Amino acid sequence: MSYLVLLGIFGLLVGFASLAQAIIKKQAKNRGLIIIGVSLFMIIGAAIATPTSPKIELTEKVIETNSKGVALIKGTTNEQSTIRIDDKKIAVKNETFAYSIQLKDKNAKKLTFVASINDKDKVATIEVKPSKEFLAFLDEKTQTAENLTKVKTALALAENEPTQKNYDEAATLVASLSRNQKEDQKRLAIVKEHIPIYTAVSLAEQEQTKETLDSATAFVEKATLNRADLAKRLTKLQQTITEKELVASAKAAVEQAEKDPTDKHYSQAIEKISALPNGSTAFSERINKVKQTIETQKEAAKQLAEAQKKAEAEAIAAQAEAEKAQNQAPAVGQTVLITPTGKKYHTYKCGNGDYFESTLAEAQSNGLTPCAKCY
Repeated sequence: MSYLVLLGIFGLLVGFASLAQAIIKKQAKNRGLIIIGVSLFMIIGAAIATPTSPKIELTEKVIETNSKGVALIKGTTNEQSTIRIDDKKIAVKNETFAYSIQLKDKNAKKLTFVASINDKDKVATIEVKPSKEFLAFLDEKTQTAENLTKVKTALALAENEPTQKNYDEAATLVASLSRNQKEDQKRLAIVKEHIPIYTAVSLAEQEQTKETLDSATAFVEKATLNRADLAKRLTKLQQTITEKELVASAKAAVEQAEKDPTDKHYSQAIEKISALPNGSTAFSERINKVKQTIETQKEAAKQLAEAQKKAEAEAIAAQAEAEKAQNQAPAVGQTVLITPTGKKYHTYKCGNGDYFESTLAEAQSNGLTPCAKCY
């Protein structure tokens, strides 16, 4: 209809020009008036024919996608209407329009199209459903993604810990893929090369012997996968074996001290316990009991020595006293000196007074005792 309006306006311009020319030349004005009249009629007719309400019609109410999840929605409208969806303007040609949509999942989607003229709107809705082919495509895509995730996880696990079990599981999953497996096979080959290495390290960690440690160390020197981690495990294992040897040495020293509790054995046990990285409460308690035993033995020995020394001293003193008494005591038939009133007998005149001789037996029978000065 806009073409008629434009044509009418153009006709008016031509008609007025023709009318002006006729007036100037004083010619007949019929031609110009006819052109003006026809042009006005065209403009009025176009105005009457121009719709004031928007129009929109969709070819379908429900549509299915193709195998890739794409659906093409078609519709018709009038020339004056503006078609939008989600505030996005859609091109209109010859009062028709088309809109393509791509579904991302299995869910159907409802779309609302809006036709507008000035402040008037009209809506049309359509439901886009996934086709069976697209659903199958999504299932296959999901399964492929899940398989790829499983392969990725299995390969990572096998590379992190190359055991025969992890290798077999990863190899099975890789073989199930339909894609090019060249890179995956390359990674599997590296994992397979490292299975003996990890087996040797695991055996060494299990048995914790110097022989298995040396064997594992030789294997790890050939590793290209996780070599730093393997070296850390061997270093930790070396520390464990060393500590194990230290514990065994400390245990033997403690047992020897318990069997023969001497200062020497006690000191040796203390030295071995002190060499343990984390010490040992159990060994410390046992060696403390040994120390108590040693101290008890020392105290008993000390008391015995003191008793023996005392007994020896007493024996020596008794012997000396006996010898002294024997040396001081006169023979029974010996002659001694006594006084008429004295209570002592003498070997010589050690004081004033009258002394006369008497036998020792007679003096002792009279109750006399030896003189301290004489004896």
